[in-house]
Amino acid sequence: MAVISPTTHSYLGWRPAAGFGFAGDVTLVPLATAEFARVAQMLPVVFRKAEDRWQAVAVMGPIEGVNVFVSREGKWRASFVPALLRVYPFKLTGAGELALWEGYQLEPLAAEGAQPFYKDGDLAPWLQQTQTFLKTVQTGIGAAHRVLERLETAEVLTPWEVPGIETPHPERALTGLYAIDAGLFEALDEALVLELYRSGSLRWLHAHLDSLHHAERFKALAKAIVAPGIAAPRQPEKIEQAADILAAIAEDLGDAEL
Repeated sequence: MAVISPTTHSYLGWRPAAGFGFAGDVTLVPLATAEFARVAQMLPVVFRKAEDRWQAVAVMGPIEGVNVFVSREGKWRASFVPALLRVYPFKLTGAGELALWEGYQLEPLAAEGAQPFYKDGDLAPWLQQTQTFLKTVQTGIGAAHRVLERLETAEVLTPWEVPGIETPHPERALTGLYAIDAGLFEALDEALVLELYRSGSLRWLHAHLDSLHHAERFKALAKAIVAPGIAAPRQPEKIEQAADILAAIAEDLGDAEL
């Protein structure tokens, strides 16, 4: 992961993605709890541990390295894009620093259409907004840990696998994923259920349970995409327009309880 710094990036440029081809081999993407309601309408949402912390992830394909929601032309074939995929080529380090996706090719700042990383010695305003947005998402991703830790202690999390998928290459099978056992969840202690209700967690936990059936569609999606496509992100005419769009997304996430 290449951290953005004045030393390296002051005289280099970047450009918005022309499509979602960059995500064609991305199978799992972490989610903020505020995204669950919409993501769960089209993708399975399950749980995993990353660096000993629980997080929720959207599953976008049946095996590692496959994303059935990206067409060969790089179009996104669903009505909602997970937040971390919306701001390519940028991501956040664990320390909150703005960085680039692995393998992203930088351009000379003088190249036509290239956007600057820095302006007057500071991160360009668009990138400052991007960093703020990603910090909001990161907070929302972390919000799931305490709740899932409680459910782990209550022994209602069970290993999850993509149903009905034969993997000719076992090394590409999705592993380390968990789902809530619906029966055990319904039998939870009333005090814990009340705690989950008061924290607002029951909404996204039920969204998770409602989302699991989407995995049964992976085979069909791989053969013929059935969800309507949405337009891929395009380079805005003015960088301020893009900032307005990102601000609206960040406000949208911030309105929900993270």
